[in-house]
Amino acid sequence: MTTAVTGNTQVVWDFYAALDRGDLDAVRRTLAPDSVLHVPGRSSNTGDYEGREAVIAFVVNASAVTGGTLKLAVHRVLADDEQAVALATYTATRPGANVPLENNLAHVMTLRDGLIAESWLHSRDQYEVDEFWGDRPAGA
Repeated sequence: MTTAVTGNTQVVWDFYAALDRGDLDAVRRTLAPDSVLHVPGRSSNTGDYEGREAVIAFVVNASAVTGGTLKLAVHRVLADDEQAVALATYTATRPGANVPLENNLAHVMTLRDGLIAESWLHSRDQYEVDEFWGDRPAGA
């Protein structure tokens, strides 16, 4: 059985397809101007990224830190008129990391007017994620 992908489900698929292509303009088109990304943990990339450009900067930095090895495989997208969840696995390597990272992720999103307005990343193993990304700078 196949089903059509429409509405907010399509927005999320478009977001991840644009990330996969490295098409930052297309990523921008899926994000509300005041979009907020919440990244949990105690590592160098955790925090709240407020505004479309801050979310894009998070993506660019993650790609740079991993030398372009960060890859996302989306398994499912579940959505209604206001919320969406993408279930994915991401992998990456980076200099200085003891082992490559392979982590399951639930990306929970609130959508508004067909755009991602706010999102939260939830990792299977936050300790592993924190170790991979490295220590948060003092005072941050």
